[in-house]
Amino acid sequence: MQTTPVTFNKFTTATYFKPEKQNADEPCELVANFCKTFVLPDEKRNYVTCNELLASQIASYKEQAIKPVTDMLKTASKEKDITAGLYLLNRIIDAGAKGVEKTYPVISRFNYNESYNVQTMLAGIYRKTLVPDAFGPLMAMFVKNAQKPVQIPFDPNEEIGGAVLEYLRNKDALSGYKN
Repeated sequence: MQTTPVTFNKFTTATYFKPEKQNADEPCELVANFCKTFVLPDEKRNYVTCNELLASQIASYKEQAIKPVTDMLKTASKEKDITAGLYLLNRIIDAGAKGVEKTYPVISRFNYNESYNVQTMLAGIYRKTLVPDAFGPLMAMFVKNAQKPVQIPFDPNEEIGGAVLEYLRNKDALSGYKN
């Protein structure tokens, strides 16, 4: 079990991240608290806002944080929660966690989601993990979005196109692709 000291009103306490002791029906408290702070982009702001310190704390648990986040994503149905969970997976990857590519069966249920926020976060994950099966859905997102381009609050094809280019640059990533 890992502990991380947290200073709160000049008192130092330790927070515990115990995904292995978590009840299956009970969401991880840290992940749930993070989702509450998450705000999607709007017409005036083309980026998300959230509790960055909490996101960093969750990401610092690396492999231990993957299961609580994917457990939340298994039942997520609101755009905000899906985007928040995918954002956390992105942060976990950036923290150096191994095995995030194994979450593909869970996150692939969002491959054909209409939300540009969800598509952008998925593309970021796929760009970093290079899961061969994600290439087809990325291409489908790109083509569908190209038929109805948007600029407000952002263009999702910038991230999706970058992910596609990363796959093409790393030809080994496509060696397992089934067309």
